[in-house]
Amino acid sequence: MRIKKFVGASMKEVTDQMRAELGPDAIILNSRRVNAGSMLNFLGKETLEVTAAVDEHSGNRAKVASPDFGQILREQTALPTAGNDTLRELSQVAQRFEKRTEKAVAATRGIVPNDAEVHVLRGEMEEMRSVLAMIADQMKYSRMPSLPTHLQEAFMALVQNGVDERIAADLVQSIYGRMGESQIANRAVTEKALLAALAGLIRTVPPDAGKGRKRTVIALVGPTGVGKTTTIAKLAAIHKLIRHEEVGLISADTYRIGAIEQLRTFAGIADIPMEVAYTPGDVTAALKKFRRKDVVFIDTVGRSQRAKKELNELKRFVEAASPDETSLVLNAGAAVPSLKDTVDRFRVLKPTQIIFSKLDESLTPGSMVNVAQHSKLPVAYVTTGQTVPDDIAAADPNKLASMIFHGAVAHA
Repeated sequence: MRIKKFVGASMKEVTDQMRAELGPDAIILNSRRVNAGSMLNFLGKETLEVTAAVDEHSGNRAKVASPDFGQILREQTALPTAGNDTLRELSQVAQRFEKRTEKAVAATRGIVPNDAEVHVLRGEMEEMRSVLAMIADQMKYSRMPSLPTHLQEAFMALVQNGVDERIAADLVQSIYGRMGESQIANRAVTEKALLAALAGLIRTVPPDAGKGRKRTVIALVGPTGVGKTTTIAKLAAIHKLIRHEEVGLISADTYRIGAIEQLRTFAGIADIPMEVAYTPGDVTAALKKFRRKDVVFIDTVGRSQRAKKELNELKRFVEAASPDETSLVLNAGAAVPSLKDTVDRFRVLKPTQIIFSKLDESLTPGSMVNVAQHSKLPVAYVTTGQTVPDDIAAADPNKLASMIFHGAVAHA
């Protein structure tokens, strides 16, 4: 048996080397990605290393007619370079790749390949997926080939910072469509216009929106682990110590170990009265005790958006409170599909606004725009740390737009 290592930029290149030297019966023993490692290779480009072996006395076996993806790539990417619609052409390339792949798979039906051939075919299919992914990426960033470079860069910055591609495209296209040539040529002017347009997508709660009410009842709801209790402590401290209002606290989070004690400790330090509600009736009774307060905050138990029964149970607590405001607390660092799902499933509690927590932990602050657009709810506050009451701020659309565009989150 002969054993040898082969190195190349792709599985196709390596397997071609392997077959040329060891023949069609060669078996892949191992494959891995490695750094090229040369002194001049300061970019650290990765290559593929394959360890292969062949039994020089093995007989001939039926072979799988695996597709030559390298040849497909050479054929299908030979696109004309002048006067073409990039998106249309790349879409056609992807379709032709898929059709060729289907034919190649159909050609293998009824043939029982050996392990080496399965491994090679699998590697070639992976290479195919990589090519299609590359095409998809190219399509993503080729939607606006006519835009000035700095607007294309702005589009990519928005997408990289988490803004939905369609929202980002609409933003830059709207800027391009309504500004004159001299304005478009000025990077500073276009960036200022883009930030203003981005801020316009983030609806916020007006300052002192609850002012003038005899008493304001605010309930915080949301999934587990988003920081509702810490957020309530921050808000209560602001109303008590900065606004000099009479504040009451109600904890309905009787499931989480230590939640009540955590809030009770804060209430004792801040000299704020607190009641514990084990049932919806307890919420009603506590609100009667706090009827002379300026503002009452209700901390509720965190629930998974997938737990329908528990959400309906939580709904009874919220309905018993009949709050003036119901703030849905969302982790700004969570994945957008999860955030949107949470918004949809928590609609049963009739939230009136959103609080984005843990913004300092988010790698994609642009997700706030996506969720705000999806929910149609205003953003009331953002939190950027654990310090009470410092790491919280009323949502300012201009500041949030700057954070999102530049990808830099400032502490409150």
